[in-house]
Amino acid sequence: MLVNRLKSFVTALLATTALALAAPAMAAGSGYKEVQTDVTSPEGKVLVQEFFWYGCPHCYYLEGELQPWLEELDEDVVFERRAVALGQHWVPLTRAFYAADQLDVVDETHAKVFHAIHEEGTRLTDTDSIADFYAEQGVDREAFLEAFEGFGTQNAIRQTGQIAQGAGVQGVPSLLVDGRYLVTGRLAGGNVEMLEVVDALIEQIRDERD
Repeated sequence: MLVNRLKSFVTALLATTALALAAPAMAAGSGYKEVQTDVTSPEGKVLVQEFFWYGCPHCYYLEGELQPWLEELDEDVVFERRAVALGQHWVPLTRAFYAADQLDVVDETHAKVFHAIHEEGTRLTDTDSIADFYAEQGVDREAFLEAFEGFGTQNAIRQTGQIAQGAGVQGVPSLLVDGRYLVTGRLAGGNVEMLEVVDALIEQIRDERD
């Protein structure tokens, strides 16, 4: 009888240990959904695309987690920001990002836009207020306005909208990995968890290619 009890205890202990060891893998796979898009990663790379809007507080909070994560990325991971307009009132700030991108000033202005809106309460809701803000950051106002209204910005917004629609992006921030996996805060359980899921997906994609 004692031997049988010991066998049962050992069996239960081993089963519990196996479940505990498997839990991280199961959790890593629960924060995304598989999607079908026309997006493909560059040869030998894994493309991670962030869909965001400057006016979104969740995007602002993710930014604080994103910066240290980006600094630790391996060379085979390509990160791409994509401002998306999921509503008409999102368009001005979406235009602002792509205008800055065309002028190659995103690195200098990206965090400042978030900070101005969410920490200082600056209202950047129309062309003039946005152009004035970028001019205050040292960006040529006329060049910014030309890019803001130009075809390149319109085309970038259209392309991003098509990708977002294909991936089923319904809110921001959202992260699209390799054009196949959509990661959201709701699915992952939070900002930090989003990046943990992305890390797991990157490793999965690497394993598939080996």
